[in-house]
Amino acid sequence: MPADAVSLLRTLRSIRGEGPVTGPPPFGRALVVAPHPDDEALGCGGTMALLADSGAEVSSLWVTDGGATKATGHHAEALAEMRRVEAERSARILGAGPRFLGLPDGQLGERSEELVSGLRDAVQSFDPEVIFAPWLLDGTADHRAVSSALADAVDEYGPAIWGYEVWTALIPNRIVDVTKAIDRKRHAVAAHETAAEALDLSVAEGLARWRTMQTLGGHGYAEAFLALSAPQYRDLAAELSAG
Repeated sequence: MPADAVSLLRTLRSIRGEGPVTGPPPFGRALVVAPHPDDEALGCGGTMALLADSGAEVSSLWVTDGGATKATGHHAEALAEMRRVEAERSARILGAGPRFLGLPDGQLGERSEELVSGLRDAVQSFDPEVIFAPWLLDGTADHRAVSSALADAVDEYGPAIWGYEVWTALIPNRIVDVTKAIDRKRHAVAAHETAAEALDLSVAEGLARWRTMQTLGGHGYAEAFLALSAPQYRDLAAELSAG
């Protein structure tokens, strides 16, 4: 087993109870950080919709405009504009306000200072109670760059951080039943038409079904999270980096 996975499992043993807590997140202000347009809908779109329906203020922050998406046949500039429009449409469906950092797609690991600075500014200006972001071992370089930079962008008194899954399944300590919001999640995912030219995004629904096995008896749809306090998140990020 890779060293970073061993570190993760060891840390999780100290913060998990008997199983994941199931229920809606009790927050009034939520910042959703997405490396690319579509990550927000895939990873936590149902939870975003539920939060918005409860009266929470939800803000989507896309780090890139997805301009490096492959297999679409569009030129980079046109592609970026198309994906921005689609991201804004997805945000409206989910009840979130849109914002872009404008960093280059596929190069976030090389822009760590700008990434940390942009995330820090967004956190300070929006002042969220919770941040949703890709979990620390999600399976692409851009996703891991964002989750790692987030550890440097928040201090020990920062908001809770709920890691969501897109490419790589996590070990959850929170499960959110999104059955009531699944149609909005579907519509938000479908809004990313350009990304769907490269990848069938509907496969994410299979994960939402599977996530009901542990806590909902296999009924409905759910999203899973690794929810940590800011100090726990910073400590885990440092441990994984050292490993």
